[in-house]
Amino acid sequence: MSDDALKRRIRDPDGLTERLLDAAAEVFVEQGYDKGVVTDIARRAGATTGAIYARWPDKNEMMVAALNHLFEQITPEQRMKNLGVSGMSATEILTTWGANLLKSDDAHDVLIQVFGSARNNTAVQQSLQEFLNEQADQLSDLVEKSKDEGLWDRDISTSALALIIQAVGIGTHLVMSAERAKHHIPPEEELVELLARLLSAASPPE
Repeated sequence: MSDDALKRRIRDPDGLTERLLDAAAEVFVEQGYDKGVVTDIARRAGATTGAIYARWPDKNEMMVAALNHLFEQITPEQRMKNLGVSGMSATEILTTWGANLLKSDDAHDVLIQVFGSARNNTAVQQSLQEFLNEQADQLSDLVEKSKDEGLWDRDISTSALALIIQAVGIGTHLVMSAERAKHHIPPEEELVELLARLLSAASPPE
């Protein structure tokens, strides 16, 4: 959680700021940035538009705050906690990640909307860049942990491995959002098996 977000919540004991952020996040995911309406957000939060403008001077700042609120919930570390794998080995974490690639959830829907909105909005683009950098940092930490466990050869670039994991995750979700024909979607176990083979190719030499 950012310092600014923490300060807002300390000043907001009734949780209204949190409800407004959750409502704005819902609108962002459902309708995108451009179609989001401030009055709709206020109604969903059980508040007035005045409550929104008392916290954010305009719609743009509110939606960016909501986007950052969403990003806090879908970082790799938070996702691992949600999946109950944060205490597992890196190998187990990566296997669970692979098994969930084909499943749609709120985190995937967020990224789909954000990539679309970022094309025409520099503030959204900046938030996306910051999230992707944070995601890459956390994935790099996971890669380093996996190297310590002997999963991957230490001579292989950590940033390259993290990029591949990041690209496969985001790319799969974007492609799946287009509702491909069922015969183009592999069974979960086949995808996990392929990923396991790719991982083994980067294992330390015997």
